[in-house]
Amino acid sequence: MLLLKSVLKHHLPAMTGIILLNLLSACLGIFTISYINQSLVQESSPQTGLAKLAGLLIALLLVTLAAQWTLTALGHHFIWKKRSRMVLQLLGMSPDRLEQQGHGELLSMLGPDIRNITLAFVRLPELIQGIVLGVVAIGYLGYLSLPVLAIVMVWMGLTFYSGYRMVARVYLHLREVRNYETDLQDVFQVVIHGNKELALDPARARHFYENDYQQAALGYRQHIIRADSFHLSAINWSNIMMLGLIGLIFLASQAMGWISGTVATSFSLTVLFLRSPLLQAIGAWPTLLSGELAFKKIGGMLAADQETLPDTDVSLPAGWQTLRWENLSWHYPQSGFSVGPVTTRLNRGEIVFIIGANGSGKSTLSQMLTGLYASPGAGVWLDDQPLTTAALKSLFSVVFTRPYLFRTVFVSPESEDDASAELWLDKLGLAGKVSIENNQLSTLDLSQGQKKRVALLLALAARRDILFLDEWAAEQDPQFRRYFYRELLPWFRAQGKTLMIISHDDDYFDVADRVLEMHQGQLRELTAEQRDNASRDVISQLGR
Repeated sequence: MLLLKSVLKHHLPAMTGIILLNLLSACLGIFTISYINQSLVQESSPQTGLAKLAGLLIALLLVTLAAQWTLTALGHHFIWKKRSRMVLQLLGMSPDRLEQQGHGELLSMLGPDIRNITLAFVRLPELIQGIVLGVVAIGYLGYLSLPVLAIVMVWMGLTFYSGYRMVARVYLHLREVRNYETDLQDVFQVVIHGNKELALDPARARHFYENDYQQAALGYRQHIIRADSFHLSAINWSNIMMLGLIGLIFLASQAMGWISGTVATSFSLTVLFLRSPLLQAIGAWPTLLSGELAFKKIGGMLAADQETLPDTDVSLPAGWQTLRWENLSWHYPQSGFSVGPVTTRLNRGEIVFIIGANGSGKSTLSQMLTGLYASPGAGVWLDDQPLTTAALKSLFSVVFTRPYLFRTVFVSPESEDDASAELWLDKLGLAGKVSIENNQLSTLDLSQGQKKRVALLLALAARRDILFLDEWAAEQDPQFRRYFYRELLPWFRAQGKTLMIISHDDDYFDVADRVLEMHQGQLRELTAEQRDNASRDVISQLGR
């Protein structure tokens, strides 16, 4: 199993100690059985016998608990490290790769997959204990009688081979369960984020429930029932066969005379002692298989590209003048749509508008310009000096079309931040609606337009040289939209910001120093005459 191999690779000394503890536990268990069957009644007094038996049972209890607790603690430590690595890998993964995975797959990985790996570790002590105890018991039974041990081995071999065949079916169905779990996560996303649309359209809600949800839920139910059925069959089959083995042992003793009644009793006690741990091991197997599937899934999705937090100490020239991109390009395999190659520049202190019809590639361009989409063969220069992707990202604060709002305003607070925040709240029309205490926003329960203003506040708090706003004014009322273009943008520039604005508001093109137009994935700069002649009708008819 890859999961167990990974644990052994990273925690070999600890696992060695755990196996030795289990070995000691198994030896104590077998010794206790031998003492009960052969020596207890021969003690000089009942009190002495009970005292020795109590000592053995207490020692067995303590050693067994120590072995299981140590493995469980190691398992949770391993999960903590694995989850931390996953989050670091996700933080280091490019947005386009995250988008390709899909929300349902990512939620399944962070939720059910991690839970299944955790449960696998919780059940792993049962498997290790069963294996170690089985090995020690075989040695003890061989010491008692090799011919009867041969019968036991053949019988148990047939038992566990049949059980293995059933468990193999469990694995197949659990793999299907994992796929349907991803589908269910996608469905739950629709239930949460599309609830208003579904509430307004009962026919769509019914279709969604009867098709999307039921297909995933029924598929999940079908395969989980089959997995549980084979699992229960394996447990009960093993249980019945273990009891049948005890009968076979006494048959070998009384009918065939191979062993004495005392040895037969020792065999039977040992088998009974093995029965519970072995059944627990079989019962743990499907959980371990689910953990193995989850581990493989995570390993296949997350390559070890990034396992450390991005470097925040990126040095840039304080007085840079020109940022230049060359040969930016991006291709969407599913739709066949391509953006670029794009070559453009941005001068410090400029206000640049990017316009174009819906689907022309404006948002994709913003992802490439800011370094979120890696463009093979492209080059970026700052004042003729090559710029790394990390350095390029450190230049930009971006407010996306659908921004995510964090409650923390300043991640690296400075002494003048309170005054700056009060000024920004006032400038953005948020004073009296939102307050900032201990660098935390008081509320995010706001209208869409106000949420966009909070997103702009967070972008300002990042203290980056360039503000990139993707259709920021779309949710603003006409009065505040005019205020944004006529007063806020010039004020931002006066504060030392360079601005790139994706906009459809052609009434305010005169605010921009330059206007760039995206048309079918290609970028061009409009001349002064083209800007003067631009109108909403012309913009709406721009080719896709």
